[in-house]
Amino acid sequence: MAIWTLVITGCGTSHGNPPWGVPELWSSDPRDLRRRSGAALLGPAGQVLLIDCGPDLMQQLRDPFANWDGVGYPEQCICRCDGVLLTHAHADHSHGLNDLRHINRLMGGGGITLYGSAEHLDEVQAMFPYCFGRTNAYYHQGNPVLQTQAVDIGQQYHVGDLPVTPWPVEHGPAGLVLAWGLGDRAGYITDAKTIGAQTRSAMRGKDLLVLNMLQEDPHVSHLNWQECYEVLEDLRPRRAVLTHMGYSVRWQEWQDRLPPGVELAYDGWHDTFEVTL
Repeated sequence: MAIWTLVITGCGTSHGNPPWGVPELWSSDPRDLRRRSGAALLGPAGQVLLIDCGPDLMQQLRDPFANWDGVGYPEQCICRCDGVLLTHAHADHSHGLNDLRHINRLMGGGGITLYGSAEHLDEVQAMFPYCFGRTNAYYHQGNPVLQTQAVDIGQQYHVGDLPVTPWPVEHGPAGLVLAWGLGDRAGYITDAKTIGAQTRSAMRGKDLLVLNMLQEDPHVSHLNWQECYEVLEDLRPRRAVLTHMGYSVRWQEWQDRLPPGVELAYDGWHDTFEVTL
């Protein structure tokens, strides 16, 4: 058995939140100050896996637990990456790939592999060709050293000694997103609008489940609270943590309405899970 730690390095939406320029929507609660959606998996031998690489990646790597004072050296910074589990290629989940170049430096130039669907990997390679060894005069020095591994649904892979399994969810009209089974007792689902029977079966009864919940009102491509609640009633995880939340979801206001075993994430939220596979 191994003990891993899951850190929610960002639990916000594609815009980040709360939004600036609209003072009436601002929140003074630091738990409502959310970076773009992402997570880190920290292993017992120092392994680090990232789930997605959003445009806040530098801040997430430098301050994953969101507890840095902004002045002294960030003692809990992430200086290694054994692989990236890509959910999909949208900007808020992939546009921080360039920030992995500093991790490459810290690792002595070693490459980092992105695991994802073939279609998503094609998209990120088209957006960031220099990250994958393609010639680009401007980025001729200090390029990220990235490789790709296309994955098959339901096939288990070992990344940094953690068994991970991709499962499909639908992002409404935006198409496929990969949910990830993490060992045999944890799971991570983001940007889902509908979750089919195959994925529900794989994610049912987890000790720890991260699940997206955008807002109270219905949305075309994300679960709202009612839909999220119905999913949780079916999957029955021992503990559920809600992520990818919009600015209207205020952390403190939701504390009395959430059922037992369900909580809102905040940047830096973390907990351990066991891996017995």
